[in-house]
Amino acid sequence: MEKKMSVAALVCVTFLIGCGILSAGLGQIAKNPRTVSVRGLAEREVDADTAVWKLSFSVGGNDLPLLKKEVLRQTEIVCAFLKENGLDESDFSILSPEVNDASMSLYVDPNRRIYQYISKNNILVRSSKISAVKEASSKTLELIGKGVSVCNEYDNRVSYEFNGLNEIKPEMIAQATKNARLAAEQFARDSGSKVGKIMNATQGLFSIDNAATGLEDKKNVRVVTTVVYSIRN
Repeated sequence: MEKKMSVAALVCVTFLIGCGILSAGLGQIAKNPRTVSVRGLAEREVDADTAVWKLSFSVGGNDLPLLKKEVLRQTEIVCAFLKENGLDESDFSILSPEVNDASMSLYVDPNRRIYQYISKNNILVRSSKISAVKEASSKTLELIGKGVSVCNEYDNRVSYEFNGLNEIKPEMIAQATKNARLAAEQFARDSGSKVGKIMNATQGLFSIDNAATGLEDKKNVRVVTTVVYSIRN
């Protein structure tokens, strides 16, 4: 009986060793492959392809019907201004005005009030004509000269967008992965090893930021990939 048990135990131990499972007092049989985790960065500066500009101006009055006429008149002036600077009707849309009744405000002194009604008017420009929008936005002083009360710079700030990310994604991911490989190879040379196959890879999120202050129409696209390589002697 003891002999049968010894044979069974030997077979069991042989099976465990063959499968690389046994590691207790006999030492580690199955060793995890050596790996190195590296990051690869890819950056590219691109031109914005869309400009968004909410052109705002205010009109005051004490009679609503007359205020409406004045709003329409000044809106025509602004639309003509945009067309003179290379934009057409497909590049902008007229939004509904926001009319405030100053007499309803608890914070306005009626003795110092000039207009009872203030209409804030907005024309939304969304166009791929980047140069035309930049040109027009730099000439808003002309509108003031025509009697249009353009709102402050914050309300009239132009923002720029880049919507062509899908077109450059494959190349940038390939570049980031290539850079990760170069980093892994440098590590391998320093440690006297060689880079093996990819064990795992993770693509980071793409980020799109302004290239610099004052260059908002230029965008910096960035992505980081994390790649795990096996390392062999």
